[in-house]
Amino acid sequence: AARVFELRRATGGTPSGKLLVAVCGALVDCDSAERACEFCEGEMLPRGCWPDTALAGALSAAATQLGKPELAQRLAEHSAGHGGRSGSGQGGSSGELQRHATMIKTYAKERNLAAASAVFGRLRESGTQLTPLIFNCFLDACVQCSDVERATQHFEEMKQLNFIDVVGYNTMLKMHLLRGHTEQARALVKEMSSRGLQANKVTYNELLHAKVIAKDRKGMWSILEEMQGAGVKPNSVTCSILLKSLSVHSDPEDVRCVVGLIEDIEEAIDEVLFSSVIEACIRIKQLDLLSDLMRRYRHKGSFVNLSAPTYGSMIKAYGQAGDATRVSELWHEMEEHGVKPTSITLGCMVEALVVNGQADEAWDLIHKELEDEERRGCINTVIYSTVLKGFAVTKRIDKVFVCYKEMRSKGIPCNTITYNTMLDACAKSCAMARAAQLLEDMAASGVEPDIITYSTIVKGYCVEGDVDRAFHVLEEMKSDGKFHPDEIMYNSILDGCAKQHRVDDALRILEEMKSVGVIPSNYTLSILVKLLGHARRLSQAFRMMEELSTEHNFRPNVQVYTCLVQACILNRKLDRALSLHDTMVADATCWTDDKFYAVLARGCLPMDQ
Repeated sequence: AARVFELRRATGGTPSGKLLVAVCGALVDCDSAERACEFCEGEMLPRGCWPDTALAGALSAAATQLGKPELAQRLAEHSAGHGGRSGSGQGGSSGELQRHATMIKTYAKERNLAAASAVFGRLRESGTQLTPLIFNCFLDACVQCSDVERATQHFEEMKQLNFIDVVGYNTMLKMHLLRGHTEQARALVKEMSSRGLQANKVTYNELLHAKVIAKDRKGMWSILEEMQGAGVKPNSVTCSILLKSLSVHSDPEDVRCVVGLIEDIEEAIDEVLFSSVIEACIRIKQLDLLSDLMRRYRHKGSFVNLSAPTYGSMIKAYGQAGDATRVSELWHEMEEHGVKPTSITLGCMVEALVVNGQADEAWDLIHKELEDEERRGCINTVIYSTVLKGFAVTKRIDKVFVCYKEMRSKGIPCNTITYNTMLDACAKSCAMARAAQLLEDMAASGVEPDIITYSTIVKGYCVEGDVDRAFHVLEEMKSDGKFHPDEIMYNSILDGCAKQHRVDDALRILEEMKSVGVIPSNYTLSILVKLLGHARRLSQAFRMMEELSTEHNFRPNVQVYTCLVQACILNRKLDRALSLHDTMVADATCWTDDKFYAVLARGCLPMDQ
């Protein structure tokens, strides 16, 4: 619109008032309120061209929000004094009504019923011949703004003026259903029929949606049957609503019926409906059904061109299901159709490869995308961090650092998650000698460590057997004061103490843990029981289990009992181990497992039991 105006001015012609009003209205409709106000001030008003009532109202509201009170006041005063005529002296009543309808809808979205009511009121006072469109717009505004009383009054007035139609009934129907007033909703449908108005797809879809929300399976299928009996054919919206009703526990017959309806609808399957199909198949964990539907739709020629986000959702789902072959097929299909991946789509693909043990392939994909100038911008921190995690999980520490070096050389920023992933790789690979350099890089990049950073470092030193270094990190973190040790960190240090049989240090950490309000868990208890058993302090292990579980109100689980049985066997107290077995069997909340019996059986063999 602005370009048309510029071309008109460039040819030397004088823009008409009608053109000026049209350009300004277009700017308002395109949500360019600031440009519209500037256009009004710079181009319209200097030429004596004034907007009509609807446009003036929109400009006045925009001017107020933009801090232009003088413009807002000028527009309001002119509208009040000139009855809403535009400066061009032209413009039909149809255009006037449409502008007012647009203003009412805009105020309704902002939940500003007072402003919408003012627009509706001014239009009625102007003497303009009104239509059901305007009345329906204001009715919808009342419903959107949750003014049930006002909506009901306005609806009754519409009936008195004979401005009632299916649209108005559907709006009131939606209001009642949103509030769970199903009886009033059904009464409206009967009333509509008595007035000779046929319920349409919108009517039935609203009723159907309410049944789906209420999880009323029987009522849902009853509405569908009523809809088809009335000769109203289900559409894509109907199918999308029904797809939302499906869950992993749905009756297979329900799934079959919904799929059958989708295949029978007359309109083409668009991406919105197919996205609903994808979401439903993922939700009910039937990816085979999704693959089958895609093949069938493609064979029928009704397969839609999918967007990158839709492909991303499918790739992620198949990746989580462990179907790496289908993941690759979808990626190649996306490329064949010329769909350019977004960073999120690429992230889904990289993650799908990594979770299926294909970190190398994921890294190769990144290299391929980096070669494409248009796609290079999709590569980000999250994508590289995912590959780092893949190498870290498989303890390929050299690959981790090569990938990290490449990441930095290409200017991809590293965040806290990136560094924590690498520190975790060092911890799992017993390569904590490399941790110091990572911490230096972290500080140089201005990336702040978090509690996970410290916990990972502590765990790494404990795994390597350098418990003193772990204690040093703990004290350093406490003195800094930014973070406080959590259960994970304390358990890591306790586990390190247990492996080195440092009973006194472990008991000291336990007391510190309790003093700062960190509650021990069954995992904490199992570490301590194991430690005390190896230290030949069996009675203390029993007391520890009793005291901690009672003090912190939790029941020992099978892992704790297994550790305690092992402690009994180490201390050659088979009778106490067998007694523990009887205690567990009597405890209905704690179930024995194969490992428990394996430990007990191995303990019996050396004692010829």
